[in-house]
Amino acid sequence: MDVISEINRAVEFVKHKDYNSAKEIYLKALELNPDNPTLLSFLGYLYISTKEYKKAEKSFEKAYLYSKDISIKSGLALSKFMLQKFEEAVSLYSKLILEDNKCEYYEKITLAFSNLITYGKKQYLENFYKYSLEGISKFPLNKDIMLNYSTACIYSGKLHDGEKACYDALKFDSKYWKTWTQMGLIQEFLYCNEEKAQEYYKKALKYNAGYSVYYDLGISYSKSADYNKALRCFKKALTFAPDNEPILLGIAFNYFKQRKFKEGYKYYIKQNDSSAVRKLTNIWNGKKHKNKTIFIFPDLAFGDHIMFMRYVPYLKDKFQKIIVYAYPQLIKLFSKNFPDIEFVSEFPEYDYSIALSKLPYYLKMDFSHIPSSSGYINNIKPNNRNLKIGLCWEAGNADIRSTIHRTINIKEFCPLFDTGLDIYSFQVNPSSNDYLKYNMTDLGKTFNDFYDTSIALQNMDVLISVDTSVANLAGAMGVKTFLLIPYYSDWRWFDNTNKTEWYDSVKIFKQTEKNSWKNEIERIISELTKLNKQC
Repeated sequence: MDVISEINRAVEFVKHKDYNSAKEIYLKALELNPDNPTLLSFLGYLYISTKEYKKAEKSFEKAYLYSKDISIKSGLALSKFMLQKFEEAVSLYSKLILEDNKCEYYEKITLAFSNLITYGKKQYLENFYKYSLEGISKFPLNKDIMLNYSTACIYSGKLHDGEKACYDALKFDSKYWKTWTQMGLIQEFLYCNEEKAQEYYKKALKYNAGYSVYYDLGISYSKSADYNKALRCFKKALTFAPDNEPILLGIAFNYFKQRKFKEGYKYYIKQNDSSAVRKLTNIWNGKKHKNKTIFIFPDLAFGDHIMFMRYVPYLKDKFQKIIVYAYPQLIKLFSKNFPDIEFVSEFPEYDYSIALSKLPYYLKMDFSHIPSSSGYINNIKPNNRNLKIGLCWEAGNADIRSTIHRTINIKEFCPLFDTGLDIYSFQVNPSSNDYLKYNMTDLGKTFNDFYDTSIALQNMDVLISVDTSVANLAGAMGVKTFLLIPYYSDWRWFDNTNKTEWYDSVKIFKQTEKNSWKNEIERIISELTKLNKQC
């Protein structure tokens, strides 16, 4: 077989989109030359054209064993990117950029970084900004690189720079839907202007009626408490992407916010779980199995793990043994507070399994019957002469849409530091060292896990916290907590402005002005002054 002529013939088939004929030629040629990197590479690109990305990855990986040719490396990077293996894609694209400063490499590497940050990989933020800045300096007319640079600016706190990049992108193409979507996000993040954000999302819809724009518009309507419009947008988005997890969660949380338990869980249990949760087998359906073992896996973050642990003891009359996978930072804390439950850090043998956040649904315990609100984690009440105040001001979630509203700049608490009260920082790994200039004892740097945090909380009279895991732990312990939540709060706080059904010891201070926490901090200081007089 003349390999060159066969490849040329296959290339012609590809040009005419006759992929099956081309594939047949490549596979026959590979039977005679199984380690030929050129053939493997051509087959890999064919698989990319037919969206068979796993097969493409396999072909390119084999080709890469025999040749580090730039086209093979590029194909391998693209297949990794399409399979959402972003860390591997980033590694390959960074090598490609050293060899050839192609525009497409900067587009892909910055978009890969953006996805990594969205998935909580904060360690990539510096390189995300670096490559975005490089990309826009080398290709200043490329609108996609401009928008990726804008995203990097937003995640780096340079919101005005991100806004300027959007305006620059509009000069080149005023009908590019992604730019209008980004403009909407900036209105949300920078100005808390949902009305303007909705205007921009609607402009984006004129140029691309895709699921992501309907989703963003739905989120903005939710933040405006316009739940019916939000629901219409989410359900429209679902027609484009029926299995999309953020959309399903958007619908679920929209219902949850209104305390519509059954309607919300109908969509919540449909979501595509993480790869770890997908490993679970023989999913529990709510029935009793007295002689069996159930394994519970935490499918959300620290705060959710603490919050939903209250439901686990209700399985005792349904199973002989309960095993819970716990994050390492929580094992010691939980083991001491739930002695009849086994906590593990790897998958054990079990009969049935369930994701932790789905327990309320299968236990049929709706939001009118939230158990253990008085506390379910041991707490020794302090007996202090001087009022001791814990403080937590940053949310840990990397999802900027949520975090940017739940995090408060430490300087907003200046009036609190001027009260002369004893303030203790519970913040672990704060994003900046600005807090060091304030009169506050740093306990966060001493915490190895949540058990350490719980010991420190036992000695506090009050915890002042944003919506984060420490607030959930304090509530679970019955520690008096002043919870600062933004005007657009997470679904679990419903539309409450004072109390919460989840924790009796938690008092809500909900933001009344979108761009300021002045009113709430003044109210907290007034409450603390009264408490201090009682000491």
